[in-house]
Amino acid sequence: MNQKGFVFNPNRCLGCRSCQTACSVNHNLPPGIILRKVTAIELAMEGRLLKYYLSSSCNHCLNPECFRLCPNHAYRKRRDGIVVFDEGKCKGCGTCIRSCPFEAPVLLPDTGKVIKCDLCFAKLEEGEEPFCIAACPVEALQLFDPLKHHEHLLLKTLPGIPRIQVTRPAARYHPLKIGKQVGLQLPNPIMMKEGGRND
Repeated sequence: MNQKGFVFNPNRCLGCRSCQTACSVNHNLPPGIILRKVTAIELAMEGRLLKYYLSSSCNHCLNPECFRLCPNHAYRKRRDGIVVFDEGKCKGCGTCIRSCPFEAPVLLPDTGKVIKCDLCFAKLEEGEEPFCIAACPVEALQLFDPLKHHEHLLLKTLPGIPRIQVTRPAARYHPLKIGKQVGLQLPNPIMMKEGGRND
C-alpha cells in the first residue's frame, strides 16, 4: 500500500475513546459532531459471543465516492492518498454524506457545510502524528508504515464490520485474536450486534 492510511489493532483497543476525544477537542468540533467514532462490536465466533472495540473514521479510500460524486468538486485526493475537503467549495448539498458507505463526512449545523477527517495532514507535514494516534495510550491506532507493517499480514476488514470494498478503503486491521477475547457459550452461534459501548 503506497498511500497513507490508518492501521487499527482490535486486540489492543480498550474502548477508552481517547482517540475520539482528542480528535473532537483539537478540531474544536461542536457537541454531537465526531469525526472518529469508537463503537463496540459483538458477534459470534466459534460458538462464543465475542466483543471488541472498533475505532473508525474516514478510510481515505482509493476510489472515494465523496470525490467522485460531489457536484461542487470540493474533494481532492492528494498524491499521498489522503482525501481532503475544501470547505470553500462546499454548498452543503449533502451528496457526499449520502454517498459515503462509512458515514465519514458530517454536516456542521452552524455553517451548513461538511467536515471530515483529513488525517491531520498538516501535522504529518511537520513530522507529527495525527491527534487520534498520538492520544492512544496502547498504540491500537497507527499510521501505515511499510517499514513497520507487513501488509500481507493485515486485513481489509474485520468480523462484524460490513464488507464494503467498492471504494477500496485504505484502512487496514490486525487480525482479531479470538483467544484474547472474553466469550460466552452460545446455543446457536449466529449473532452480530454493532453499537455503542455496552459494558
